[in-house]
Amino acid sequence: MIKLLHPIKRFEGWEPMGLYKRPADTRTVEELKGTIEAWSRRLGDVKEILPELKTMNPKHLGLVADTIELSQNPANAFKDVNLANSGIENGFFSPLKKLMMMFPVVSKKNPHAMEFSQEVVDTTGKLMSKFYLKAAADTEFLLDEGVDKNFEKAIPFVEDMAHHAMSLKPVNFDRQEEFVGEVLAVIEKESDPEKIALLPDIYKTLRYSSSIKKFNFDELIKSKVSPDIIKENMKTLKEDLGAAYSYGKVIDVNEYLIKDPEDTRIPFYNTDSDKLHRYSAMDLSERSRTGNYI
Repeated sequence: MIKLLHPIKRFEGWEPMGLYKRPADTRTVEELKGTIEAWSRRLGDVKEILPELKTMNPKHLGLVADTIELSQNPANAFKDVNLANSGIENGFFSPLKKLMMMFPVVSKKNPHAMEFSQEVVDTTGKLMSKFYLKAAADTEFLLDEGVDKNFEKAIPFVEDMAHHAMSLKPVNFDRQEEFVGEVLAVIEKESDPEKIALLPDIYKTLRYSSSIKKFNFDELIKSKVSPDIIKENMKTLKEDLGAAYSYGKVIDVNEYLIKDPEDTRIPFYNTDSDKLHRYSAMDLSERSRTGNYI
């Protein structure tokens, strides 16, 4: 471990509010170890992890250093999350100290949970990252049993979850709570890792469609349908999204993705009703032509 007088920081300077994709961490393993040790001379809560640095996966040391720095770095001028002081949820431990105790265990037990958390820090900005890390300390969800595969498959989905959460109106910490809620949905034992892996492509299709749609990824990843059926339906999703939109219909993406791929009917709602209809694009075209609207 190299001795550093000061930690090598990563969160200095101005950051825009909202989501922020952080430049890559260029610190070496030895610089990360030296940075953590330098922080420990200032912060007693960090000393807990020092003996573990030799045995921890070096890929996870960046998350340790980032978490410490975030605990000392305000999110923004209007809103912040306290990682440095004890609260009711953590008893005598601050969220920072609890994370320093947890990370060496998580690194071995659920290594992809560490990589998922690093992706959160790298792509969501300081406020959401700090809220996520405090939630991880409060509820210990990074230590859950049997969820490492879920975390692995969800890493490419972090940015989509964050964008979805940020689409909510900014009231208190509603956006940050929504994001953590989505993370918890992903790692529930009922969630299928192979379906989680499909979510980035599904969201990419939805993002580039102007259609009105209804979609709940939580329901999809817990559905009983085979991932192969979802993949097959994804081949025609973009085209049928456009067809439904051209007739002013609200497509039910969940129902579409779990249907029999041989069934060409599009499941949709009218904008003024919650009754589900199923008609093919050809049927919709014919009804529109003849004025026999649904």
